[in-house]
Amino acid sequence: MILNVSNLYKTYTRRGNEFNAVEDVEFFAWSGDFSVVIGESGSGKSTLLSLLAGINHPTKGTVIFNGFDFANLSDAEISAIRNDKIGYVPQESVFLPHFTVLENILLPRAIRDGKKIEAYGLADTTDIDIISKLETLGIAHLVNEMPAELSGGELKRASIVRALVNKPDIIIADEPTSNLDEANGKIVFDLLADLARSGTSVLVATHDPHGFKYGDRVYTMHKGRLLPSGESDYGGL
Repeated sequence: MILNVSNLYKTYTRRGNEFNAVEDVEFFAWSGDFSVVIGESGSGKSTLLSLLAGINHPTKGTVIFNGFDFANLSDAEISAIRNDKIGYVPQESVFLPHFTVLENILLPRAIRDGKKIEAYGLADTTDIDIISKLETLGIAHLVNEMPAELSGGELKRASIVRALVNKPDIIIADEPTSNLDEANGKIVFDLLADLARSGTSVLVATHDPHGFKYGDRVYTMHKGRLLPSGESDYGGL
């Protein structure tokens, strides 16, 4: 089992009142799983994904990744695991503005190898797997551009390749097809499905109705609770 989550809560305080952004979530993922989470805005999807990726700390509950309980690890240890073994695609694409798109994509590898990002260049795209994904997503011709020169959809696709650079055990993607048209959204989901078939675990939160059919398991996030699809009274997107 790649990921085992139990009794997970994330509590915040708003105007003096506590509320659970994530409440009593149970979740598991095996190699090759493709899990999809749907739900209205504000239902807790992004908070949940940030907890599972080790970016945010739960108020209560356990997140066990590959046998490691995040609660027993330091922030530095969790960051090292996330960089190497968890491919995280945030809802908003974040790139270092003074590095090229390629340097941003290769940053997780530079961190893993203990190298300066400037030590990487076009020669590193001789990694056939990286080249293939850049070409599949239609952004191979943009690798030498600066992030400011790319559209939101192009940056989103670049962030997906960046998440795959270290060949992680799991991909956790928050709205991976936002800013993309239908055709490019299908390409992204097809790529994620190929990764799942090859043994990578995939977890996606999405509003894209075309993405639902890819899930081996589809969940609905509703008021902080994660339910198998069909168990919630929430029926919208």
